[in-house]
Amino acid sequence: MAWQKECLNLVALQQRKNLVYALPTSGGKTLVAEMLILRELFCSRKNAIFVVPYVAIVQEKVRSLAPFGLELDFFVEEYAAGKGQYPPPKRRRKQTVYVATIEKALGLTNSLIEAQRMKEVGLCIVDELHLVGDSNGRGSVLEGLLTKLLYLQASIQIVGMSATIGNLHEIATFLDAEMFTQDFRPVELKEYVKCENKLYAVNLRAACPDEFLMLERKLSFSYSAAAASIDPDMIGGLVGEVIPKSSCLVFCPTKKSCENVAQLICSVLPKEILQYKKEEKKALYRALTSEGNGSVCPVLRKILPFGIAYHHSGLTADEKNLLQEAYQSGTLCCICCTSTLAAGVNLPAKRVILRSPYIGRDFINLSRYKQMIGRAGRVGFGEMGESILICKTNETQKVKELLSSPMDEVTSSLHLNDGLGIQNLVLSAVGLGIATTRATLQKMMEFSLLSVQASKLNVNLHLEIDKILAKLIKLQALTTVDLERSSPNSSIMLDNQSNITVHILDTSESDMKQNKSVTPTCGKKEICNRIVYLKSETLLTVSRLGKAAIKGCMHLSCTHMLYQDLVQAQSSLVLLSCLHLLYLVTPYDFMSQVKPNPAVYFSVYNRLDVKDIKTTNVLGISEVCMARMVTGQVMKSGQEKVVHRFYLTLMLYDLWNQRSLWDVANEFQVPRGIVQNLMTSAAAFSSCVLRFCEEMNEFWAFKDLLVNFTEQLSHCCTSELLPLMDLPAVKRGRARQLYKAGYKTLQDVANADPKQMVHTIDHMSNKVANQITAAAKLLLKQKADSLRAEAEEMLEGLQSSPKSC
Repeated sequence: MAWQKECLNLVALQQRKNLVYALPTSGGKTLVAEMLILRELFCSRKNAIFVVPYVAIVQEKVRSLAPFGLELDFFVEEYAAGKGQYPPPKRRRKQTVYVATIEKALGLTNSLIEAQRMKEVGLCIVDELHLVGDSNGRGSVLEGLLTKLLYLQASIQIVGMSATIGNLHEIATFLDAEMFTQDFRPVELKEYVKCENKLYAVNLRAACPDEFLMLERKLSFSYSAAAASIDPDMIGGLVGEVIPKSSCLVFCPTKKSCENVAQLICSVLPKEILQYKKEEKKALYRALTSEGNGSVCPVLRKILPFGIAYHHSGLTADEKNLLQEAYQSGTLCCICCTSTLAAGVNLPAKRVILRSPYIGRDFINLSRYKQMIGRAGRVGFGEMGESILICKTNETQKVKELLSSPMDEVTSSLHLNDGLGIQNLVLSAVGLGIATTRATLQKMMEFSLLSVQASKLNVNLHLEIDKILAKLIKLQALTTVDLERSSPNSSIMLDNQSNITVHILDTSESDMKQNKSVTPTCGKKEICNRIVYLKSETLLTVSRLGKAAIKGCMHLSCTHMLYQDLVQAQSSLVLLSCLHLLYLVTPYDFMSQVKPNPAVYFSVYNRLDVKDIKTTNVLGISEVCMARMVTGQVMKSGQEKVVHRFYLTLMLYDLWNQRSLWDVANEFQVPRGIVQNLMTSAAAFSSCVLRFCEEMNEFWAFKDLLVNFTEQLSHCCTSELLPLMDLPAVKRGRARQLYKAGYKTLQDVANADPKQMVHTIDHMSNKVANQITAAAKLLLKQKADSLRAEAEEMLEGLQSSPKSC
């Protein structure tokens, strides 16, 4: 396309300057990113990091890049969930593309800085750059990563892309980047608003508000009286206008709404649609049955014959993959989904329908709206795409305001949540030796987005840093030379505040400025027997606990809880089963997603055998405790969190013991997708705990115990399926399909004929078969390259050693 050629020929790119480019969804941004990656690999002979927001997108990108890597002779490595090695294997002959989630990209970068290997990387691509403004924690992680790269002033080119940034100039200033933006869309998109039985065309160029929505037509469908009462908003009629020949996405405000709307649509569609691609639908059903170990969701069983499905976090990854592949191949013609699909994998449509102007309870913002409607009108899906936003009469004015509003601005979140983002960035910078004094930390923060927006956000950046430094010193995550000399052998403090007062000595603005104390207070009288005077040039170092937090990519609050749990487990670790180890790697942050069901909990607890009861006794969970929970009585202080976390551990224990996701989800009355997410999160956290223990010598036993444990937890499958689980986007269901079809090893998959694989395995497309075989070949090449490099290092060491007499 013309814009892509123009973008790739920018002087900024030729001179390896940073770039931010923004175009509407479906404009072809990813192709530019991939061309820049190839240029970096083959012209500069350096590696590239491709940062994407979600695990599913990492897996899709790894799988799609695998054939190119195989053909053009470069490696593609996956950094998501439990996958990814820190630091990455050092390749001598070939370049590598690291495809990573935001959190994994941070860990990868930290490991390369620590190993003094950042010179191996020449390019960092950030997809969905607007997420730097996410206020749920991920935004501060991404901003911290980019701030470090900018401050290091390494020869790394940063390229960010997004479709939804209102203050692009501020983001460009933050990244010291050139801007490129266009309104290009390869296929025209027509926007509509439906209210009652009228369909209005959106006229964004209207001269006055009264002309903003122009009546296009009145809707009338041949509904029976029963159908009209079931579907008053005529969603089924709007879907039926384009399917089954074309595709449709229906975005719904909640997960439950997705399932209800999908069934509603099926109830009003003509029965003739049941015959369309009937055999392909049967193959899809068999594949879902195989994935579910003989079970298929009752709702899916009912709606699949119509070519309809739902898509939300309650589905397993295998179910999502199968449904996405079916939609892309045309077997499914309509998917009812939540808004997360808009930022996920590539699923274009002829028509996109927004069931409501709400996401959950919140009125939709313009960025989300643009992201969702951007799925309509992709190349190869007709000459025009359509979006229809359904609203009620009393919502019309708010919809008009939404559509006429400027694009949402991206705002820094480093200072939010008591400065947690700044805290993590400061701790990491000191620990990695990037900035080790108050002055250099202040200088580093000048490279952040928060610095660009400090005036607008009314943030005093220097004061924020002083507060964070005082807090980290009191938490004994940071220390100074003077403090180390005064108590070199002090034990790690496990309370939130230690008896240290921190005084900031600031003479930068005036020679006689008074000292200021920024000692955090815990709300009680403190006995301060140690005072730290912090000057601009005072050398800061990271304590052992701080280093372990950096190594494990954990928040400091999580580190303190983990340290306490490990210390307790040291004296009473139960290894009669894996239950106690599973408890130690159960992620703390997952507790907010699942609330224990007392009746289920009591039932599962009662079936534990004698060796498992030993673990519960160590954790302080007894029958009396269970009885208190079932009867709603107040538990002892601190016990409630342990009980809650152990509930999640029991789910993991069932998965570890080879119970299916379906069985676990049914017993615990939790969506199966949530159960799978718990397993994925636990595997990622187990990897963090392993790295934490590697830094803390007293936990040497846990380090040895967790090495193989972490890998097995990533998949919770039988040992014969483990090799196949290395393939991108392959979970237990797909691995089981491959194994039953005779593809039992990576070598079997690599040597397979993709056409034969399509015939052997239910509902596998030619595209997926080619990607899987290519990924298997590439993985084998990467493993062989690692072994070759290891052998060469050993031989070089042998040759350089002195000859024996």
